[in-house]
Amino acid sequence: MSASLAPTVDLAQAPEAWLSAHPELSSRLVFRHAAARFAEEDARVVFLEADLGGGGDPFEKRHPQRYFNLGICEATMLDMACGLAHGGHTVIAHSFAAFGVMRACEQVRLNLAYARANVKLVCDYGGVAGAFFGPTHHAIEDLAVLRAMPNLTVVSPADGLETVQATRAMLAHDGPVYLRLGRNRVTRLDLQRPPFELGRAALLREGDDVGLLAHGEVGVSVALDAAKLLEAQGVSARVLNVHTLKPLDEEAVRETASRTRLLVTVEEHNVLGGLGSAVCETVCSLDLGRRVLRVGIQDRYDSRAGSHEALLKGHGLEGGQVAERILGVLPRTPVFAVGFEPRRD
Repeated sequence: MSASLAPTVDLAQAPEAWLSAHPELSSRLVFRHAAARFAEEDARVVFLEADLGGGGDPFEKRHPQRYFNLGICEATMLDMACGLAHGGHTVIAHSFAAFGVMRACEQVRLNLAYARANVKLVCDYGGVAGAFFGPTHHAIEDLAVLRAMPNLTVVSPADGLETVQATRAMLAHDGPVYLRLGRNRVTRLDLQRPPFELGRAALLREGDDVGLLAHGEVGVSVALDAAKLLEAQGVSARVLNVHTLKPLDEEAVRETASRTRLLVTVEEHNVLGGLGSAVCETVCSLDLGRRVLRVGIQDRYDSRAGSHEALLKGHGLEGGQVAERILGVLPRTPVFAVGFEPRRD
């Protein structure tokens, strides 16, 4: 769990430097260290998890009286989390996405969302990151389920730095939050980005032919790879990191539609119900008049296990595959821009 990492750099004060000093950590491990560090600033923060700690958790080491590993009992964990939240605590409940969201769905709906409990449901193994464990450990429906629950904020960070930023933001937010993470992938995006803010998408790359809207480690990385390949073909791609799926930054969608000729969503989630559906809903409700190409997990359960990379490739989630699809559908003639006045902030 790397709980004994030398604290030579303060993660809270200098997250970029801390991440550079620990390049081996996946985002789910970065989250553990971030939660432990931020809990030093707020004694109300309590950490619960369902059989994932393994005895080396940074939170457990720093705050043993506020850490509870409850075993394989996701529904009970969320019942306890909500009780603690109503008693004044800020509660992190940690599990795998397939279990924390799907197995304990009723508890998420009634105890978290309906009751507006101050619980942060943090789940690893988003998408097909479970790989060889198969569909029982894949989570390709979680965002569709939780997007439909009122009062929930839904977040899917793109790399280690954004995981730190999202962890701080969700702990400061008063209300239920779902934070979706992967498994063992290590992602560090070396690019300029605006300050992190819940509910506000981040523009990573400007372009005027196609708008790529993505979330999560896989989605954003694949979108950036596709943008580079498209540039070599003379196609300019705008890349928007939609780290918060709910509430969705509709103005960012509107602006991207106004500046480009095609919208493309890229995500490690079923093409039904996730970001692709959210963007389509926005395009329709705001009458933006743009075609939306949805790239993601196809509407099927994988019948064979495989590596994470092999499963992603089987669903067309590689930069080259995405670029090829875009070239096949991109309008060749200019489309009149949707009426829009850009933000002035």
